[in-house]
Amino acid sequence: MVKFVESDSTGLPLKRKQVAQACPRCRRRKKRCFHNHDEHYVRETPGSSPESREATARATTTERPTPPELEPLPDKPDSRNPEGHASRFIGDLSPEAILMEATSLCSHRDVSVRGGLGIWQPRAPDSATKQTSPFVLNSPSRQAVQDLLKAYVWSHCIACCPPPSDYAVLRRIYLEKLDPIFPILGGYLTTPLQDEIEGKVLQQIVSLAAAADPGATRYLRLNPGGTLLSRHEFCNSLSNSIQTIIDAGLITDRIFLIRILAALSLYMQPSSPDEADIPALLNSRAVHQMHTLGLQMASEDSHTNSQANRSLFCCVWALDRINSAFYGRACLIHERDVGWDVDDCIASQAPPFRLFLMIVGLLDKVIGLYRPGNRQEKEFITELPIFEQMILDAGAARVPSSCLASLEIFYHSVAILSSQSPSENRSTALPAPATNSRRSLAADRITSIVGQEFLGQLSYLPIIPYGVSLSLSVSYRKMRHSNVPMFRSRGKQAFIANTTLLKSMDDTFWTAKTIVAMAEQVLQEMDKAVASITQETAHVDASKKTDSTSRANRELPSSGVGGAIADYASQRAADTSVLETVPDLDVFGHFDPTFNLGAVDAALEGNLDFGASSNWFDWQQLWG
Repeated sequence: MVKFVESDSTGLPLKRKQVAQACPRCRRRKKRCFHNHDEHYVRETPGSSPESREATARATTTERPTPPELEPLPDKPDSRNPEGHASRFIGDLSPEAILMEATSLCSHRDVSVRGGLGIWQPRAPDSATKQTSPFVLNSPSRQAVQDLLKAYVWSHCIACCPPPSDYAVLRRIYLEKLDPIFPILGGYLTTPLQDEIEGKVLQQIVSLAAAADPGATRYLRLNPGGTLLSRHEFCNSLSNSIQTIIDAGLITDRIFLIRILAALSLYMQPSSPDEADIPALLNSRAVHQMHTLGLQMASEDSHTNSQANRSLFCCVWALDRINSAFYGRACLIHERDVGWDVDDCIASQAPPFRLFLMIVGLLDKVIGLYRPGNRQEKEFITELPIFEQMILDAGAARVPSSCLASLEIFYHSVAILSSQSPSENRSTALPAPATNSRRSLAADRITSIVGQEFLGQLSYLPIIPYGVSLSLSVSYRKMRHSNVPMFRSRGKQAFIANTTLLKSMDDTFWTAKTIVAMAEQVLQEMDKAVASITQETAHVDASKKTDSTSRANRELPSSGVGGAIADYASQRAADTSVLETVPDLDVFGHFDPTFNLGAVDAALEGNLDFGASSNWFDWQQLWG
């Protein structure tokens, strides 16, 4: 015989109402007693005096008291989801789902996939529970905290939005440069939203993403006619506002919430060490919501939102791989748990997004090289297709050149990571021939695209500073470990060029700011070491110094960012001449002993090996 026990709104069984001892009248009549129930609670109420308990006990022998009236707590608003007003999902693997489906007439079967994954249980009224427990008034309430957040959101966060004239420009930048590559917001930009809060959050996330573009500098305002803000102030205000709205629970549409969490994970920039892991945390929340709705399970093509679900799944899957590379995190989505055919999903997307996903697929294979159980004892390199062939396969030949150049930077970043060296060979200047040529070519192409060919025209996604940082790590390794003066000098010129490029982006991307601070201190220590060596050995020849200066100026451009690189290089021409006149000179061996060179090696060389990038804020605390 199966007996179903009554449960409360949280699914836990209700406690049976019984008393410890019957009243004298019921004891004489040998009947079941219900009179001392309130006395039982009064006896256990903390803070009640013995006199009050005795008076209450005497009162219960003559008449049954009226329970005290408790002020009801405010009800939580119902959460919208694919099953309407359901607020709790119970999977089929839980034994509770079987009992709930058999006993609850209000439960709804999940229909996201054939057969379903579980049931949606509507919120049960908990007024009875509130009346029976006198401890409710003294317990902490999460709803009370959310109510306070809602008041703050309406007064501060909702109003934090660019004026309509500025937003129109930022929206155009987003639609032209960012949305084709990563369409995380889907059709929300073309269809007006009915909910006011969701409409404001959409404007905020679009403005946050477009703020990284150089053309957005004149439109970074949060009040009509207000002062022009820096990128850091503008992005920090928008990020904080969006996060507060999410934490307040005001976004009740789960699909829209997934899109906002994923977009915020990609575009937000931490501003302090406490926020260093927030992008990865937001990505995990987006994956959690996707699994809750079962979007990783394939739906039939006849389903109304089948294509939208495919695109959203592809966005979250790609972001999961990018976070793994950027922050050294484990992947949260695995193909063995996915019902979709990933290749079919990629093939059904628009050409720019399809090409982006194809590169992410290469990154997914490269990540496998760096998993703990897959470390190779010898040099290993992953074969990659030619980028031009990938463009043709994706049907992206007619995509604007600036968009293709942005994706080419991403492709060369994956190429730099596609080879793995044993740990004992990573501090040498002579890696395997295939590894050396691929990394050198990819690093040079990244520097050339960002600093010369498409300066200021790229789609400034976080993959741009990430690629430049990898190029800087390749040049640092040449400068640090090469035994030939010509290669040391070439590595230093490339190191200076990449440092200057990152410095032009450090007001937007926090990793760029951290790497620039570290790189500039390395260059300063090199200047000090070379000056000390010059005074001690007097090996500098004036004719060689002049020749080195003129050659450096001929090799570098003289306008824009390239002009800044040339100026920076010409100031250090003497350093280059010293490196060339003394072949076996180790400049790094003459650094100040108090300078933490080991930390620089761990950060810049470790950037070529997944894992170190997750500690950038630890390096920022060391290097300012």
